Amino acid sequence: MKIQDVRLTSFRIPLPGGMEEVMIKGQSIAPYVTDFLAVEVVSDDGLVGEAISPYGGLSLGHSIADRIRPFLIGKDPGNREAIWQEIWKLDRLLYTTQFAIGTVDLAIWDLYCKSLNEPLYRVLGAVRDKVPAYASGMTLPDPAGFAEDALKYKEAGYQGYKLHVKGEWKEDIEACAAVREAVGDDYTLMIDPAGAYTQTQALKVGRALEELDFHWFEEPLRDWDIHGYKMLADKLDIPVMALEVIPGAVYAKPEYIVNRAVDIVRGDISFTGGVGQVMKTAHLAEAFGMNMEVHTNANSHIDAAHLHCIAAMSNSEFFEQLVPERFFHFPACEPIKIDSEGFVHLPEGPGIGVPLDWDYIKAHKVAEL
Repeated sequence: MKIQDVRLTSFRIPLPGGMEEVMIKGQSIAPYVTDFLAVEVVSDDGLVGEAISPYGGLSLGHSIADRIRPFLIGKDPGNREAIWQEIWKLDRLLYTTQFAIGTVDLAIWDLYCKSLNEPLYRVLGAVRDKVPAYASGMTLPDPAGFAEDALKYKEAGYQGYKLHVKGEWKEDIEACAAVREAVGDDYTLMIDPAGAYTQTQALKVGRALEELDFHWFEEPLRDWDIHGYKMLADKLDIPVMALEVIPGAVYAKPEYIVNRAVDIVRGDISFTGGVGQVMKTAHLAEAFGMNMEVHTNANSHIDAAHLHCIAAMSNSEFFEQLVPERFFHFPACEPIKIDSEGFVHLPEGPGIGVPLDWDYIKAHKVAEL
């Protein structure tokens, strides 16, 4: 089997009503849920591997068309690691747009798994066929709003709730305290300020979170601040999580792991280079007795792929679902749903196992490349 073509379709989803006011750390996430790129890797025997970027749209399409597609034609998708390594080497001079390598890599994995007629998580080495989910809320205007939101998703069955706080450390502590009071002592809570704090502020918030018995403290600093992370990990008992968006694929993670600058490692297929890189990071963390938690996107297709990766890890706790769900149920494919006990179940079709609605994608097409 050889790769015969790589088709690229940029499409733009209409913005859901009210989405303009949905924020993370004071920034609208409207671009995150509108512009996408669909990638089809076509084999010479007619199979098609599919992936959709988390965002990027037309600019991402041009990057892949110019710098990656010519290299892929004629390659055997069974040689996924060799393909990835060559693209990674070429990227040193070509500097593809962020998400390019990870999105293409996912489409190649989807193609290969379809050729075996097996779901991705079984090809990776299945550990389980369902994963507990937590609700990952948006930034709300006041502590009462966070408390109401957390209680809503607890009652809906989610096994935990994460606050995307404002990044104003005193207000953030107040919000966390209000949420803990609302949901009770035994419910799993997390916080993600998206790199908003100084080192001093992060330490103060971390100590407050310990008093409130939060489950983890995610990305209090920017990912590159290894010295700040080392300080927090040394001084705090609450697990500190980071490395969601740090460039460099798996190669950027060892320094943080071996120096115990983080307690939990973060990763994402699109952000950190693809399926293989997420799994390598998970295995590296496992060797050091650490967990790897997978990031989520406003895109049910790539998040189904993330779910497959989580199901092939023994050192990952949760699937992250962005909420309110109506803003993140990606219209180009079936949404991921939790059951009454707060679990998401693995798709059983070959590859990612989530068919794309190509009529919808074509109806909202910006360009084909």
